[in-house]
Amino acid sequence: MTFLESFVLINPLIAYLILFGGMFIEGEIFFLTASIFALEGYLNLWWVAGVAFAGVIIGDVAWYYLGRYSKETRIGNWVSRKFEKHQGWLLENIQNHYVRLAFFSKFLYYVNRITPLLAGWQKMDFKKFFKTHLIAGFAWVVAMTILGKFFGLIIIAIGTKKVFRGIHWFFISLAVLVIGGEFILKRLFVRKVIKH
Repeated sequence: MTFLESFVLINPLIAYLILFGGMFIEGEIFFLTASIFALEGYLNLWWVAGVAFAGVIIGDVAWYYLGRYSKETRIGNWVSRKFEKHQGWLLENIQNHYVRLAFFSKFLYYVNRITPLLAGWQKMDFKKFFKTHLIAGFAWVVAMTILGKFFGLIIIAIGTKKVFRGIHWFFISLAVLVIGGEFILKRLFVRKVIKH
């Protein structure tokens, strides 16, 4: 039994709290890891989905209010000056396409944190924001649960003992994929902003 297996088996409540906190930072890695432990019976998949959903929604609300109340700070003023010529484009795109942006951003690493931050920054109506993120968060949890089940079938085919012995390679591969994806997304986003 690996250290992670022992930790989750002995401390399931702490594992759920880590999953909840992970939703504020990076949902996919935390959720898929918890799904693997649920597959092994160390955690309950329905609890994993429920905790992840609560974390996603509360995380989005926290990022929204961070954007809303940081705009008038020193850092907020500096950011506003830096992107002053792009304010019109941002405002137009966020207000006119926010629902679509919120749904797509849920599945794009880093962009999913920037989206609620920008909504708060632009002082979007909270009711519209919350309703949109409630539905988008639910869609994300359903998609991740299906993906978790799919990963579960692959893990069963490979053998859980082999997977848990090499789980560090899973984390390293996922981190490389996420960092590479972040780099590409940033370049595409910056290019689109400069173009407009």
